[in-house]
Amino acid sequence: MERSVGRENMGKKITLYLVDNLPKGLRSVRIDQWIGKATCAPRTSLKKMDYEELKSSACVYFLVGQSEDGGLSNVYVGETDVFGSRVNDHDYKKDWWQEIIVFFSQDGSLTKTSAKYLECVCLKRLKDAGKCNIMNGNIPTQTTILQEDVSGLEEFFANTTIVLPLLGYDIFEQKDIKDVKKAGLSLFCSGKGAEAKGLLLEDGKLLVLKGSTAIMKNAPAFEQHNYRKLKDKLISIDRLKVQDDYLIFTDDYEFSSPSAAAAIILARSASGPIEWKNKEGKKLKDLI
Repeated sequence: MERSVGRENMGKKITLYLVDNLPKGLRSVRIDQWIGKATCAPRTSLKKMDYEELKSSACVYFLVGQSEDGGLSNVYVGETDVFGSRVNDHDYKKDWWQEIIVFFSQDGSLTKTSAKYLECVCLKRLKDAGKCNIMNGNIPTQTTILQEDVSGLEEFFANTTIVLPLLGYDIFEQKDIKDVKKAGLSLFCSGKGAEAKGLLLEDGKLLVLKGSTAIMKNAPAFEQHNYRKLKDKLISIDRLKVQDDYLIFTDDYEFSSPSAAAAIILARSASGPIEWKNKEGKKLKDLI
């Protein structure tokens, strides 16, 4: 299956191959003109993975599982140049994950040092994004690499942020925030004790900006709402902090949809296309 994905005014040709003809089975992903490759497998299909292919390169990998409360996904990031023994160790010692995604270079150019650098970058930016529960017990220190290698590794990382959502894991922020703030459609969402400003992104997500406020007390029905778990998570990671009798966003936060953002801000079930408006008061549903 081939799919073109736009990024910063440039298209990308992406090939997603279903190895065993199952949408959620063993899959591989390539981006045209990129030396990298991704392999994704459910835990039950580990033996089907091509370990020989992975022997030629170091790799960075993600273990992913659903949290017990049904909220944000649990994610562990690692790196290795001995993939077979490492994944067998995780299979034996960690019981919480259901799927693994591995990124490596097809020409063997990704080294152990490069993989360590990518591991650190991924963990830092996952923490900044706040869109998953990080399961790493220790966060490694940043590896020193040659300055001329940084741009290539940053491009490698950028491609992982494109591939992961295609595999069902939208855990990184997708774009440079400075560029988003220039191009996004400015919108506002308000309620009793809440005044929020956001930007509608090209992919339909909504970025709520730092300093926006949200209602602290949940509506009774919201206590059983799926987005309540996300609200609790944002409070636990200090992305939302108590200020007087309301909550304030301590940094920008990217929501999967305008409705998700509106529900967190208004502490109730909410329709994003209705609650978000431009400065003239026109509803988002009418703007689009």
